[in-house]
Amino acid sequence: MAGVKADQLSLYVKDMYKVSRESYKEIPTMHDKIFKVVNGVTGAGDKSTQILGVGRLERHLVEGQNIKFKSPIEGWSYLVRYWTYSDGIALTKEAVEDTVKLGNLIKELAATWGKQVRICEETMAATVFNKGGDLLGEWVFNGSHTGNAATYGDMLYDNKPLFCLTGNKWTTKGGGTYYNSVAGLTLNPANFETLYVLHTATNNRDERDEIVANPVDTLLTKVGADAFLADRLLNTERGIPGQQLNDSNPYYKIVSALAWDYLSDTSSPFYLGKAQSDMLQFHKRQAPEIRFFRDEDNRGYKASIDVRQGVLVKGRSWTRGGGTSA
Repeated sequence: MAGVKADQLSLYVKDMYKVSRESYKEIPTMHDKIFKVVNGVTGAGDKSTQILGVGRLERHLVEGQNIKFKSPIEGWSYLVRYWTYSDGIALTKEAVEDTVKLGNLIKELAATWGKQVRICEETMAATVFNKGGDLLGEWVFNGSHTGNAATYGDMLYDNKPLFCLTGNKWTTKGGGTYYNSVAGLTLNPANFETLYVLHTATNNRDERDEIVANPVDTLLTKVGADAFLADRLLNTERGIPGQQLNDSNPYYKIVSALAWDYLSDTSSPFYLGKAQSDMLQFHKRQAPEIRFFRDEDNRGYKASIDVRQGVLVKGRSWTRGGGTSA
């Protein structure tokens, strides 16, 4: 190849986008099955403030009783920061112009980036679960961005971790205290029931401490032994798993099982929660942007990619059994 004309650069970029998208779709992602994916967001981040309303309706005791007018109360402020991820490669002028297979090189590079975008999304989303119990917090929860500083740093909006143990309960605006993590549990029928009851019957309160449904539709585990156990636990119609009884299985299809390669806590925790809930969002601020261009300083060629994304947590919609806290 004698050289690469300037008008060919855009053709290579188009080719890179195509191959990158095809490569991304090769392996299905899990973050979009667990998080609510939000596209079309703007800015360096986002902020929303919870409105708690004005409380319960009042029962009238006499005819013609006046309505009491009250002002709504603000709850927590939720912040999300859009983090930038990037990669780039530099090729010398000679390396490009002396090769006859530049097109193949570009395609291979684009295929690698397509997979890396998937890894980037999965790793960031899984960090929410893998580090959700850390007592010092984790960067993924820090929503500080231009014009909005998170006073809670690397913790959640109430300065507590996502998964709180019984000795480190969170407090609602209504004054109630709750926990959503039980140390030392491994997945088995009894522990599954313990966690299910905790999530649906104990933590079924809103920020005013009013009773509300706290739905659960997913059992999330690591891949491997726990995934097989989850399948037996939820999909065996007759017989309580692990028992000799032929009673009906009360856990049969009560939730769906998901296994995630990116869960890395060595203590193998399991999680119960509501998938794709508004309370746990994955924001895709910018789709992958690829460039292929000349470096005017040395006449070489460069290719780059960047993507922007963030996680917004608006509540504890998941409960954890086992896991580490530091």
